[in-house]
Amino acid sequence: MSNFQASASRQGAQFRDQCNDLLVGLGFSLHGSANLDSIGVELDQVATSPSGALIWFEYKGSVQGDRPGLIRTDTLKKAIANGALLRAHEHPMPYVVLTSHVPTAGAGKAMLDAALSLRIFADVVCVYDPAAQRRLKQWSVPRAGQNLLPLV
Repeated sequence: MSNFQASASRQGAQFRDQCNDLLVGLGFSLHGSANLDSIGVELDQVATSPSGALIWFEYKGSVQGDRPGLIRTDTLKKAIANGALLRAHEHPMPYVVLTSHVPTAGAGKAMLDAALSLRIFADVVCVYDPAAQRRLKQWSVPRAGQNLLPLV
């Protein structure tokens, strides 16, 4: 079991580094992880987009295993729960999940579609899908109603 846990920790660190590198490459300024104790949510990364929008990111990914990324419904449920809780924050920001794999069928796909329709997530981006990566660039241009709050 400790080999499995060690491997999972290494993969998690590798995926975190990949996500951070992707965001930096797109012009985001990274501020690190954050614990929002008032609502019980830990964020993997808080970042400012090139346009100045503060974005909350959660990373869900791995390269090994039978059900990596958001394919695992328990992992997807945690991301959905965090997104719902983040809506209760006094200054909610866009919440984007970066993942290695998105569900394409079954209960996971149904859950993800429902969460997206409820706007639990601003987006869910598969970091290995170039088309999905391009959606991160939308945060480079200010849009009406976008949160442009400075870090305090």
